[in-house]
Amino acid sequence: MLRNVYLKTLRDSRRSILYYSIGSVAIGLYVTLFYPTIRDATGFTEFLEQLPEAIKALMGDAETYTTAEGFLNAEIFSFMGPMVFGIFAIIAGMGAIAGEEESHTLDQLLANPISRTSVLLQKAGALMTGLVGLSIALFVGLIVGSKIAGFSLSITGTAQGILSLYMLGITLGLIALAVGAATGRKGLAGGVAAAVGVVGFLLDTFLSIVELLDPARFISVFYYFNNSDVIINGINLVHFLTLVGISAVAIAVSVWRFEKRDLSN
Repeated sequence: MLRNVYLKTLRDSRRSILYYSIGSVAIGLYVTLFYPTIRDATGFTEFLEQLPEAIKALMGDAETYTTAEGFLNAEIFSFMGPMVFGIFAIIAGMGAIAGEEESHTLDQLLANPISRTSVLLQKAGALMTGLVGLSIALFVGLIVGSKIAGFSLSITGTAQGILSLYMLGITLGLIALAVGAATGRKGLAGGVAAAVGVVGFLLDTFLSIVELLDPARFISVFYYFNNSDVIINGINLVHFLTLVGISAVAIAVSVWRFEKRDLSN
């Protein structure tokens, strides 16, 4: 088992994956079961139109909010989903290398006949697999919840939204892994990745209402994650590939710095 870092990492994180997956199912069920209340509320669209612009930026267009996909876009793909996937991925990423180094188990792992690059890539693979579990769980929660609540939900749109959310999680997780592999500092790795996520969320959400600052949204990972309202309009291939590119750069930096760095300290 020690020679297969990928399976060992999954085994060690099985409880975390399970709990986050249960949470993802619960979120999917909660939001879909609550949707009919919003759909059937009299005058709710008019109420949304009277809200301040800052609140509208969070909730999205008033006309689409009362549709199933629009409601899920605002509640799941604009806030709850990124929070759950982001927290899981960042914790996994910052613990992958830096966590083992700070707990003094990395030297034992590298004492086995396995290269640093292989260890890092298998750790990254385990992170991605964990996010697959969360993605499947969220999909099941949304689809089952919509069936119970008695409304139709686009399976294709939902799957594309979750795929984009999955890619956001990978991006944040691999950024945490890269910083951890480059510095060996778990707290710094988590802090940098969390800052990328939080600042990106704020830039994409609130700068959209300030015309002068709107171009700054292009530096936000959230802009590439769901600026096009994926569950409604489908995946923007350019945006999706941008997240893939950021993740690839993070992996490359991880491998380069981890191979070069002196781990003796």
